[in-house]
Amino acid sequence: MLEFQEIKIEDKEWMDPILRKSGHIGYEGAFGTRFIWSGSYGSKYCYQNGSLFFITGKKEPIYSYPLGDGDPKEAILLMEQDARERGKEFKMWGMTEDQKKIMEELFPDKFDYELDRDSADYIYSAEDLIHLAGRKFHGKRNHLSQFSRAYNFTYEDVTPQNLADCEAIAREWCKENGNCGEEAGLDKESCALHKTFHNFEKLQFSGGLIRIDGKPVAFTIGEEINEDAYLLHFEKALSGYNGLYTAINHEYASHRLGGYRYINREEDMGIEGLRKAKLSYYPVIILERYGAT
Repeated sequence: MLEFQEIKIEDKEWMDPILRKSGHIGYEGAFGTRFIWSGSYGSKYCYQNGSLFFITGKKEPIYSYPLGDGDPKEAILLMEQDARERGKEFKMWGMTEDQKKIMEELFPDKFDYELDRDSADYIYSAEDLIHLAGRKFHGKRNHLSQFSRAYNFTYEDVTPQNLADCEAIAREWCKENGNCGEEAGLDKESCALHKTFHNFEKLQFSGGLIRIDGKPVAFTIGEEINEDAYLLHFEKALSGYNGLYTAINHEYASHRLGGYRYINREEDMGIEGLRKAKLSYYPVIILERYGAT
C-alpha cells in the first residue's frame, strides 16, 4: 500500500522542482494549489520510485495522474493496487487531454473516461490581459475608463504589511455572499484563504490590492507555476463599485505579470455567470479535465 502523507509547507522545497519539471501550466503544476486546498479536500501525497502521487477524498480516494520521472505505467498500476488493498474502486480525476492519451496508449480499453468541463482551467495570453488590445476588448477598455473616472483609486502590491487589509476584504466579501461557516463551497474557500494569509511569504505568493478613497476594496493573490505561466488563486472585490473586478484583474496583470506568457485563472465550477465572465476575456487555452474509472 502506498504511504500517503499530509502536505506540509516544508514540502515546497523538494516538491517545487518536480512540479516545474512536469511542464504543466494547469493548477497541478503549482505547489500552492496542493497545499492551501489540502485540508478542504483531504489531499495527501506519496513519493515513491521517482513518481509523485496525489490522492484526494476523505472517505473515497481519488487519484491524480502521477508526476515525476517514474514510469507512468508502473505508477498507475501501483495506484490501482493501492485502491484494491484499501477495498475501494480505483478512480482517477483531473487528467488533461494529453495525460488521457498516454493512459489510452498504456492501457487500451481498460478505463472509461468522462469529461469534467466545469473543472477546465481558463488560460489566457498575458499580453491580452495586460494590453486589452483590439476590437474584442473594446468593452473592457471602456469599462476601465469608466472606473477610472468614477473612483479615486490606488493600486499596490500585496506585502506582509498590507496582508491584513486583504483579510478584511475577504471577511467583508464573505458576509456579502453568504455565511461562510455554513455554505460548503465558501467554507472550503475560507479554509484555503486562511492558509494563504498565514503562509503567504513561505509559499512565495504575490498579489495586488486596490483602495478607493483609501479603503481596501479588492485584492488578487497567486503564484508562479513556472517561467511561462502564472496562476491566480483568488480574486475578491467588494460590491458597490462598478468595474472593480475588471480593474483589479487589469492592474495586477499590468504591474506584475508582464514576464509571463500565460495567466491561468482556474475553473468556473459550472457557475453560469463565472463561465460567461471568464469567456469574455478570450482564453487561448481551455484546459479540459477528465475522470477515469
